[in-house]
Amino acid sequence: MSTLIDKTTIVNWALSETGSFATFTIDGDDDLSAQVNLCWQRCVDHTFGLFDWKFLKKTFALVRTDATPINGWSHEFALPGGRIGDPLKITCDPTHRAPLRQFDIEGDFLYADEKAIYATFRVYRDPEHWDPAFRAAFAVALAAYLAVPISHDGKLRDELMGRAFGTPSREGTGGMFGRLMAQNKAAAPVGHPLAAADPISGAGGRTSPWHGSY
Repeated sequence: MSTLIDKTTIVNWALSETGSFATFTIDGDDDLSAQVNLCWQRCVDHTFGLFDWKFLKKTFALVRTDATPINGWSHEFALPGGRIGDPLKITCDPTHRAPLRQFDIEGDFLYADEKAIYATFRVYRDPEHWDPAFRAAFAVALAAYLAVPISHDGKLRDELMGRAFGTPSREGTGGMFGRLMAQNKAAAPVGHPLAAADPISGAGGRTSPWHGSY
């Protein structure tokens, strides 16, 4: 039976990368736990936002509200809580490959003339659901975030950041995460809308041109 890999496991992997002999526990209330919790969220925000990771995708049927929009659209839909970033795909039918382009987003609401809207977002998932290679890269990235507050070692931080994300010239697209992004792109189906289009950049009013490639 496989061992559950959770936040505690990932953090202790990261601590070992820094050379620390400290052990993190999820219910700790010491300085180590405080530093870990701060760095954990920063690392999650950074790494989850790098790419449209497959294991983070989830499609929602958006809930239409009873409000009457004053911005010219026919319907208002509530966006789901817990989403990360902009939608990866918007459609009026979950089986449609081509994304819907006629919509607008204001705050936590989406506006459109369609009566039913489906949206794919990145969402947070616990480490047990992460791709194994992503977990390994995340542990190195987290170690980089922890290197200064835990080990007071800026040189080690830079070394670990390089392993995780590549040199500064790569702007986060190199290292372990760069290889993972390349593998994910290569595995995407040819012509798949999530690989070939950005639903936000092409979205607009009813007279806006559609610049898709399908």
